[in-house]
Amino acid sequence: MPDIQWISDPDVLKGLTHPLRRRIFRLLVQVGPATITVLAEHTGADPGQLSFHVRELAKRGFVEEVPELARDRRERWWRAKRGWGWSSPFSDDPAAQAVADTADRLMVTEEFERLRAYQASRDSFGPDWVEAAFASNSHFRLTPAELSQLTSELIDVLRRWSDVGRADTARPDCRPDDGRESVFLFVHAFPERP
Repeated sequence: MPDIQWISDPDVLKGLTHPLRRRIFRLLVQVGPATITVLAEHTGADPGQLSFHVRELAKRGFVEEVPELARDRRERWWRAKRGWGWSSPFSDDPAAQAVADTADRLMVTEEFERLRAYQASRDSFGPDWVEAAFASNSHFRLTPAELSQLTSELIDVLRRWSDVGRADTARPDCRPDDGRESVFLFVHAFPERP
């Protein structure tokens, strides 16, 4: 897992408020490098529209071209640059804070939509995957410093697992069929008053 690059420019963050851009970014994280043709197969979107949005993501630093994967000069491969975050850095600018709040809401909504989609289709993955998947909720009494320490420890665990089977370094047609699936993990830890 790469070090987190903290977004401090609301115009950069605004790039992730467009639904097709979020979908493109998520697909590039899940499937690894892809061409516009591959993205069109997954999204059903027009290739011209996809090209525009991929360039917008690249301009903001969320994706990058991977020329070493191209078979010829016309073929363009793209991959997601991972490790982004923002933490309400715009509290002194209401318009910028609104962008951060919108990005937060969209991300949380999509996380739960993805969980609902898995629950609706979990039987299609087979018993080994269903048994391996997990859900957990916990309640702790912590100080802000203790919550920061817990967060740091969880990030360390995620870093240890982040490169296992990583798909963003090779063309999809060159990867071994090793039984891996894309696994989505999301965790939220926040103060809550009863």
